[in-house]
Amino acid sequence: MPISPPSEDLLAQPPMELMQLFGRMRSFTDRAGFRGILPAIWQCSDESQSIKKALFGYVYNCPSFNLGRVGALLDPTRLATAAHHGHDLVIIGGSHVGGEEHDGIGYIRRIHDQVAPCCGMLRRMLDPYLQVYLRASQLIKLSRDGKTLRIEIPYKYLFQKPAGDTPRIRLRRELLIGGEAIGEGSLGKIYPLHPELAARSPQQLMSLGSRPEPIGALLHAETFSFSKLLERDSHEPKNMLEVSIYEFLPEIVTTKSPHRRLCNVNTWRQFHRIASYITDSFDGVGRNIFVLAGLTIDHSIRHNSFVPQFGFWMERGRALDARYYGPAEIYDLLAQQPVYRPPVTFLEYAGIS
Repeated sequence: MPISPPSEDLLAQPPMELMQLFGRMRSFTDRAGFRGILPAIWQCSDESQSIKKALFGYVYNCPSFNLGRVGALLDPTRLATAAHHGHDLVIIGGSHVGGEEHDGIGYIRRIHDQVAPCCGMLRRMLDPYLQVYLRASQLIKLSRDGKTLRIEIPYKYLFQKPAGDTPRIRLRRELLIGGEAIGEGSLGKIYPLHPELAARSPQQLMSLGSRPEPIGALLHAETFSFSKLLERDSHEPKNMLEVSIYEFLPEIVTTKSPHRRLCNVNTWRQFHRIASYITDSFDGVGRNIFVLAGLTIDHSIRHNSFVPQFGFWMERGRALDARYYGPAEIYDLLAQQPVYRPPVTFLEYAGIS
Protein backbone atom coordinates (compact mmCIF):
# COMPACT_ATOMS: atom_id res chain seq x y z
CA MET A 1 0.00 0.00 0.00
CA PRO A 2 1.47 3.41 -0.95
CA ILE A 3 2.25 5.94 1.77
CA SER A 4 -0.46 8.58 2.02
CA PRO A 5 -0.26 12.08 3.49
CA PRO A 6 -2.25 12.76 6.67
CA SER A 7 -5.88 13.70 6.11
CA GLU A 8 -6.97 17.32 5.88
CA ASP A 9 -9.00 16.95 9.08
CA LEU A 10 -5.84 15.97 10.96
CA LEU A 11 -3.77 18.76 9.41
CA ALA A 12 -6.33 21.48 10.13
CA GLN A 13 -4.97 22.48 13.55
CA PRO A 14 -5.86 25.99 14.78
CA PRO A 15 -3.48 28.62 13.36
CA MET A 16 -1.16 30.57 15.66
CA GLU A 17 -0.15 34.20 15.33
CA LEU A 18 3.53 34.48 14.45
CA MET A 19 4.84 36.16 17.60
CA GLN A 20 2.90 33.68 19.73
CA LEU A 21 4.28 30.76 17.70
CA PHE A 22 7.89 31.94 17.69
CA GLY A 23 7.69 32.84 21.38
CA ARG A 24 6.54 29.32 22.24
CA MET A 25 9.31 27.83 20.09
CA ARG A 26 11.87 30.01 21.87
CA SER A 27 10.62 28.93 25.30
CA PHE A 28 10.80 25.28 24.27
CA THR A 29 14.34 25.49 22.91
CA ASP A 30 15.54 27.52 25.91
CA ARG A 31 14.15 24.91 28.31
CA ALA A 32 15.71 22.14 26.22
CA GLY A 33 19.15 23.69 26.66
CA PHE A 34 19.79 24.93 23.12
CA ARG A 35 22.79 27.27 22.82
CA GLY A 36 24.40 29.27 20.05
CA ILE A 37 21.11 28.99 18.17
CA LEU A 38 20.97 29.68 14.44
CA PRO A 39 17.38 30.06 13.23
CA ALA A 40 16.88 28.68 9.71
CA ILE A 41 13.87 28.72 7.45
CA TRP A 42 12.64 27.13 4.24
CA GLN A 43 9.75 28.89 2.55
CA CYS A 44 8.64 30.39 -0.73
CA SER A 45 10.41 33.55 -1.89
CA ASP A 46 7.14 35.54 -2.11
CA GLU A 47 7.16 38.99 -0.53
CA SER A 48 4.36 37.86 1.78
CA GLN A 49 6.84 35.60 3.60
CA SER A 50 9.46 38.27 4.35
CA ILE A 51 8.04 39.68 7.59
CA LYS A 52 7.63 36.15 8.94
CA LYS A 53 11.31 35.47 8.32
CA ALA A 54 12.31 38.75 9.96
CA LEU A 55 10.20 38.10 13.07
CA PHE A 56 11.61 34.58 13.42
CA GLY A 57 15.11 36.04 13.53
CA TYR A 58 13.97 38.76 15.94
CA VAL A 59 12.68 36.25 18.50
CA TYR A 60 15.94 34.26 18.31
CA ASN A 61 18.11 37.42 18.23
CA CYS A 62 19.82 36.30 15.02
CA PRO A 63 18.86 36.79 11.36
CA SER A 64 17.46 33.61 9.80
CA PHE A 65 19.48 31.38 7.48
CA ASN A 66 17.74 30.50 4.19
CA LEU A 67 17.18 26.82 3.34
CA GLY A 68 14.45 27.20 0.74
CA ARG A 69 13.49 28.21 -2.78
CA VAL A 70 10.37 29.38 -4.58
CA GLY A 71 7.41 27.08 -3.93
CA ALA A 72 8.81 26.20 -0.46
CA LEU A 73 11.19 23.75 -2.08
CA LEU A 74 13.77 22.67 0.49
CA ASP A 75 17.50 22.31 -0.14
CA PRO A 76 18.60 20.20 2.86
CA THR A 77 22.26 20.27 1.82
CA ARG A 78 22.36 23.93 2.90
CA LEU A 79 22.32 22.63 6.47
CA ALA A 80 26.02 21.86 6.10
CA THR A 81 26.68 25.57 5.54
CA ALA A 82 24.26 26.60 8.27
CA ALA A 83 26.17 24.42 10.72
CA HIS A 84 29.19 26.73 10.36
CA HIS A 85 27.07 29.73 11.38
CA GLY A 86 25.72 28.42 14.69
CA HIS A 87 25.81 25.47 17.05
CA ASP A 88 22.23 24.37 17.64
CA LEU A 89 19.62 24.76 14.90
CA VAL A 90 15.97 25.77 15.06
CA ILE A 91 14.28 25.30 11.69
CA ILE A 92 10.82 26.28 10.52
CA GLY A 93 9.30 25.83 7.09
CA GLY A 94 6.50 24.81 4.81
CA SER A 95 4.18 26.05 2.09
CA HIS A 96 1.91 29.09 2.18
CA VAL A 97 -1.60 29.70 0.87
CA GLY A 98 -3.74 32.80 0.43
CA GLY A 99 -6.29 33.23 3.19
CA GLU A 100 -9.12 34.13 0.80
CA GLU A 101 -10.34 31.02 -1.01
CA HIS A 102 -12.39 30.93 -4.23
CA ASP A 103 -13.17 27.71 -6.12
CA GLY A 104 -10.58 25.81 -4.09
CA ILE A 105 -7.73 28.29 -4.76
CA GLY A 106 -6.17 30.61 -2.15
CA TYR A 107 -5.79 34.30 -3.08
CA ILE A 108 -4.04 37.38 -1.70
CA ARG A 109 -4.12 41.08 -2.60
CA ARG A 110 -0.72 42.26 -3.89
CA ILE A 111 0.83 45.71 -3.43
CA HIS A 112 -0.52 46.92 -6.81
CA ASP A 113 -4.05 46.07 -5.58
CA GLN A 114 -4.47 43.02 -7.80
CA VAL A 115 -5.81 39.79 -6.30
CA ALA A 116 -3.65 36.82 -7.28
CA PRO A 117 -3.29 33.11 -6.42
CA CYS A 118 -0.91 32.44 -3.54
CA CYS A 119 1.27 30.33 -3.60
CA GLY A 120 1.41 31.13 -7.31
CA MET A 121 4.09 28.54 -8.07
CA LEU A 122 2.09 25.67 -6.62
CA ARG A 123 -1.10 26.90 -8.26
CA ARG A 124 0.62 26.96 -11.68
CA MET A 125 1.81 23.42 -11.15
CA LEU A 126 -1.64 22.29 -10.00
CA ASP A 127 -3.76 23.98 -12.66
CA PRO A 128 -3.18 21.65 -15.67
CA TYR A 129 -3.99 18.58 -13.57
CA LEU A 130 -7.02 20.21 -11.99
CA GLN A 131 -8.42 21.27 -15.38
CA VAL A 132 -7.93 17.78 -16.85
CA TYR A 133 -9.77 16.25 -13.90
CA LEU A 134 -12.62 18.78 -13.92
CA ARG A 135 -13.11 18.26 -17.66
CA ALA A 136 -13.33 14.49 -17.22
CA SER A 137 -15.76 14.87 -14.30
CA GLN A 138 -18.09 16.80 -16.64
CA LEU A 139 -17.68 14.72 -19.82
CA ILE A 140 -18.21 11.33 -18.19
CA LYS A 141 -21.97 10.97 -17.75
CA LEU A 142 -24.34 8.98 -15.56
CA SER A 143 -27.96 8.10 -16.31
CA ARG A 144 -30.67 5.60 -15.42
CA ASP A 145 -32.54 3.21 -17.68
CA GLY A 146 -35.23 1.60 -15.57
CA LYS A 147 -33.36 -0.05 -12.71
CA THR A 148 -30.00 0.06 -14.48
CA LEU A 149 -27.51 2.78 -13.59
CA ARG A 150 -25.39 3.61 -16.62
CA ILE A 151 -22.08 5.35 -17.20
CA GLU A 152 -21.08 6.86 -20.54
CA ILE A 153 -17.33 7.16 -21.08
CA PRO A 154 -16.10 9.24 -24.04
CA TYR A 155 -13.79 7.51 -26.49
CA LYS A 156 -11.00 9.95 -25.62
CA TYR A 157 -10.78 8.23 -22.23
CA LEU A 158 -11.18 4.72 -23.61
CA PHE A 159 -8.27 5.01 -26.06
CA GLN A 160 -5.18 5.55 -23.93
CA LYS A 161 -2.39 7.62 -25.43
CA PRO A 162 1.26 7.45 -24.37
CA ALA A 163 2.43 9.96 -21.77
CA GLY A 164 3.30 13.37 -23.21
CA ASP A 165 4.34 16.84 -22.11
CA THR A 166 0.88 17.71 -20.75
CA PRO A 167 -1.14 15.78 -18.15
CA ARG A 168 -3.66 13.18 -19.28
CA ILE A 169 -6.14 11.28 -17.18
CA ARG A 170 -6.17 7.48 -17.23
CA LEU A 171 -9.33 5.86 -15.99
CA ARG A 172 -9.30 2.70 -13.92
CA ARG A 173 -12.24 1.32 -15.83
CA GLU A 174 -12.51 -1.77 -13.66
CA LEU A 175 -13.63 0.53 -10.82
CA LEU A 176 -16.10 2.48 -12.96
CA ILE A 177 -17.92 -0.07 -15.09
CA GLY A 178 -19.85 -3.13 -14.00
CA GLY A 179 -19.81 -5.20 -17.18
CA GLU A 180 -19.63 -5.15 -20.96
CA ALA A 181 -20.81 -2.20 -23.04
CA ILE A 182 -24.59 -2.00 -23.36
CA GLY A 183 -24.86 0.77 -25.93
CA GLU A 184 -23.40 3.74 -27.76
CA GLY A 185 -23.65 7.30 -26.53
CA SER A 186 -23.09 10.62 -28.27
CA LEU A 187 -19.40 10.69 -27.32
CA GLY A 188 -18.52 7.15 -26.35
CA LYS A 189 -19.69 3.82 -25.00
CA ILE A 190 -22.30 3.16 -22.34
CA TYR A 191 -21.70 0.61 -19.59
CA PRO A 192 -23.49 -0.49 -16.45
CA LEU A 193 -22.18 1.50 -13.50
CA HIS A 194 -19.99 -0.44 -11.08
CA PRO A 195 -22.15 -1.33 -8.05
CA GLU A 196 -19.46 -0.30 -5.55
CA LEU A 197 -19.25 3.13 -7.14
CA ALA A 198 -23.03 3.43 -7.05
CA ALA A 199 -23.00 2.55 -3.35
CA ARG A 200 -20.71 5.50 -2.55
CA SER A 201 -23.44 8.08 -3.11
CA PRO A 202 -26.93 6.56 -3.23
CA GLN A 203 -28.60 9.91 -2.47
CA GLN A 204 -26.97 11.58 -5.48
CA LEU A 205 -27.99 8.74 -7.79
CA MET A 206 -31.61 8.51 -6.63
CA SER A 207 -32.52 11.59 -8.66
CA LEU A 208 -30.92 10.30 -11.88
CA GLY A 209 -33.19 9.95 -14.88
CA SER A 210 -32.71 9.02 -18.52
CA ARG A 211 -30.98 12.32 -19.27
CA PRO A 212 -27.20 11.94 -18.78
CA GLU A 213 -25.63 14.04 -16.02
CA PRO A 214 -21.92 14.64 -15.22
CA ILE A 215 -20.32 12.13 -12.88
CA GLY A 216 -18.83 14.98 -10.84
CA ALA A 217 -17.28 14.05 -7.50
CA LEU A 218 -18.06 10.35 -7.99
CA LEU A 219 -14.94 10.35 -10.16
CA HIS A 220 -12.88 9.97 -7.01
CA ALA A 221 -9.12 9.60 -6.58
CA GLU A 222 -9.07 5.80 -6.76
CA THR A 223 -10.82 5.69 -10.15
CA PHE A 224 -8.07 7.35 -12.19
CA SER A 225 -4.43 8.31 -12.39
CA PHE A 226 -2.50 10.92 -14.34
CA SER A 227 0.10 10.34 -17.02
CA LYS A 228 2.80 12.80 -18.01
CA LEU A 229 6.45 12.72 -18.98
CA LEU A 230 8.15 14.16 -15.91
CA GLU A 231 11.49 15.94 -16.04
CA ARG A 232 12.99 13.94 -13.21
CA ASP A 233 16.54 15.22 -13.73
CA SER A 234 15.56 18.87 -13.88
CA HIS A 235 16.70 21.32 -11.19
CA GLU A 236 14.01 23.85 -12.08
CA PRO A 237 11.81 24.33 -8.97
CA LYS A 238 8.47 23.69 -10.70
CA ASN A 239 9.70 20.39 -12.14
CA MET A 240 11.24 19.31 -8.83
CA LEU A 241 8.01 20.04 -6.97
CA GLU A 242 5.95 18.22 -9.60
CA VAL A 243 8.10 15.10 -9.34
CA SER A 244 7.87 15.22 -5.55
CA ILE A 245 4.07 15.22 -5.32
CA TYR A 246 3.06 13.62 -8.65
CA GLU A 247 1.75 10.37 -7.18
CA PHE A 248 -0.58 12.27 -4.83
CA LEU A 249 -2.19 14.50 -7.46
CA PRO A 250 -5.37 12.39 -7.99
CA GLU A 251 -6.16 12.76 -4.29
CA ILE A 252 -5.25 16.46 -4.35
CA VAL A 253 -7.48 17.47 -7.29
CA THR A 254 -10.52 15.67 -5.88
CA THR A 255 -10.55 17.56 -2.56
CA LYS A 256 -12.75 20.58 -1.85
CA SER A 257 -9.68 22.81 -1.43
CA PRO A 258 -7.10 21.41 -3.89
CA HIS A 259 -4.72 24.38 -3.58
CA ARG A 260 -4.49 24.09 0.20
CA ARG A 261 -4.25 20.31 -0.03
CA LEU A 262 -1.32 20.64 -2.44
CA CYS A 263 0.38 23.06 -0.04
CA ASN A 264 -0.09 20.61 2.83
CA VAL A 265 1.20 17.64 0.86
CA ASN A 266 4.24 19.63 -0.23
CA THR A 267 4.93 20.61 3.39
CA TRP A 268 4.65 16.96 4.44
CA ARG A 269 7.06 15.85 1.71
CA GLN A 270 9.63 18.56 2.43
CA PHE A 271 9.47 17.95 6.19
CA HIS A 272 10.36 14.29 5.76
CA ARG A 273 13.16 15.25 3.37
CA ILE A 274 14.84 17.41 5.98
CA ALA A 275 14.22 14.95 8.82
CA SER A 276 15.75 12.12 6.76
CA TYR A 277 18.71 14.29 5.80
CA ILE A 278 19.40 15.20 9.44
CA THR A 279 19.29 11.59 10.64
CA ASP A 280 21.05 9.97 7.66
CA SER A 281 23.44 12.47 6.07
CA PHE A 282 24.07 15.46 8.33
CA ASP A 283 26.98 15.63 10.76
CA GLY A 284 25.00 16.72 13.78
CA VAL A 285 27.32 15.40 16.50
CA GLY A 286 26.60 17.20 19.75
CA ARG A 287 23.96 19.48 18.24
CA ASN A 288 20.38 20.05 19.27
CA ILE A 289 18.06 20.42 16.28
CA PHE A 290 14.37 21.30 16.34
CA VAL A 291 12.30 21.37 13.14
CA LEU A 292 8.75 22.70 12.87
CA ALA A 293 6.82 22.37 9.60
CA GLY A 294 3.40 23.72 8.82
CA LEU A 295 1.18 25.81 6.59
CA THR A 296 1.46 29.59 6.52
CA ILE A 297 -1.84 31.36 5.86
CA ASP A 298 -1.36 34.73 4.18
CA HIS A 299 -4.05 37.18 5.28
CA SER A 300 -2.20 39.99 3.51
CA ILE A 301 1.32 40.60 2.21
CA ARG A 302 2.25 41.68 5.76
CA HIS A 303 0.14 39.50 8.03
CA ASN A 304 0.44 35.72 8.35
CA SER A 305 -0.65 33.02 10.75
CA PHE A 306 0.87 29.54 10.95
CA VAL A 307 -0.69 26.08 11.30
CA PRO A 308 1.77 23.72 13.09
CA GLN A 309 1.66 20.27 11.48
CA PHE A 310 4.90 18.31 11.97
CA GLY A 311 7.81 18.38 14.39
CA PHE A 312 11.25 16.80 14.75
CA TRP A 313 13.56 17.03 17.77
CA MET A 314 17.08 15.62 17.94
CA GLU A 315 19.01 16.08 21.19
CA ARG A 316 22.81 16.35 21.16
CA GLY A 317 23.12 14.66 17.80
CA ARG A 318 21.50 11.38 18.88
CA ALA A 319 19.77 10.58 15.59
CA LEU A 320 18.48 7.17 16.67
CA ASP A 321 16.62 8.78 19.57
CA ALA A 322 15.11 11.62 17.52
CA ARG A 323 11.44 12.31 18.17
CA TYR A 324 8.80 12.91 15.52
CA TYR A 325 5.56 14.77 16.19
CA GLY A 326 2.36 14.55 14.18
CA PRO A 327 -0.15 17.41 13.84
CA ALA A 328 -1.92 16.99 17.19
CA GLU A 329 1.29 16.20 19.11
CA ILE A 330 3.29 19.18 17.82
CA TYR A 331 0.40 21.54 18.46
CA ASP A 332 0.06 20.29 22.04
CA LEU A 333 3.82 20.57 22.61
CA LEU A 334 3.82 24.20 21.53
CA ALA A 335 0.61 25.04 23.40
CA GLN A 336 2.24 23.92 26.66
CA GLN A 337 5.04 26.50 26.33
CA PRO A 338 4.86 30.05 27.66
CA VAL A 339 5.21 32.83 25.10
CA TYR A 340 8.70 34.32 25.22
CA ARG A 341 8.85 38.08 24.61
CA PRO A 342 12.08 39.60 23.25
CA PRO A 343 13.59 42.08 25.74
CA VAL A 344 14.21 44.71 23.04
CA THR A 345 12.14 46.26 20.26
CA PHE A 346 12.55 45.11 16.67
CA LEU A 347 14.37 48.33 15.78
CA GLU A 348 16.76 47.84 18.70
CA TYR A 349 17.38 44.25 17.56
CA ALA A 350 18.17 45.65 14.09
CA GLY A 351 20.67 48.11 15.57
CA ILE A 352 18.54 51.16 14.85
CA SER A 353 18.35 53.69 17.65
